[in-house]
Amino acid sequence: MPKLAGLSLTDVNKTLSGFGYTSMSVDKLGASEYTLVGIVVDKTGSVSPFKDQLEDMLALSLESCKKSPRALNLVARSTAFNATFGKVDIEEIHGFTSLSAIDTTKFKGTIEPDGGTPLFDATLEAVEALYDYGKKLYQKQILSNAILFVITDGDDNASVKAANKPEKIKEVLDKIRNEEILESVRVILIGINDTEAYMKQRLDEFMKKGGLSEYVSVGDATKGKLAKLAQFVSQSTSSQSQALGSGGVSQPVDFTF
Repeated sequence: MPKLAGLSLTDVNKTLSGFGYTSMSVDKLGASEYTLVGIVVDKTGSVSPFKDQLEDMLALSLESCKKSPRALNLVARSTAFNATFGKVDIEEIHGFTSLSAIDTTKFKGTIEPDGGTPLFDATLEAVEALYDYGKKLYQKQILSNAILFVITDGDDNASVKAANKPEKIKEVLDKIRNEEILESVRVILIGINDTEAYMKQRLDEFMKKGGLSEYVSVGDATKGKLAKLAQFVSQSTSSQSQALGSGGVSQPVDFTF
């Protein structure tokens, strides 16, 4: 069972495709509404030159969210993904839990770069986890919406369950909306080191076929730009949380990298 900073998440769950994830028990949540925040980070071999900055970005994103006026209404989950020897590895850094329980100083060393890019599978897993946990909140009559950030420096080349089928992700997002499990959901694909036109085209195609909300290009993965990325994650999360109860999704954040 994953532990981060002494936190033990007692609920072990399975998604529609059989992915496992952990979470706080819904019965331990004290508010009547929540925004679910998911952060998915690439840990493939190509991120090695800036893996420390990626860990800092993840920590800073959540620390900034803790300063939000809506911090008590945020529940977050973070994962990192790669694939080695044909096996997809989606590592849960921490399951769905309240921000106050997450010690971000423990994020150092959580990204160990290696292997290929199961981008579709990692996104599918995160979307299915949002659906499943959101359903648990819905059944307890807790209003919720969600925002998911998928951060990658490459195109999919190693997925198994969603191999060549990003449309499987769209099917789950449509299911969330049709069943009204979440009031709204935004999925933002973020490209880092995506300076080549071909890579931008491939990520844009994935965004469209997968039914994702937006593709944001960061460009070169410099320390300064990854620090800005943390600000973007925090501001986008705050905007989505403030939209909860309005019946709609938040508007894209006007941000320049």
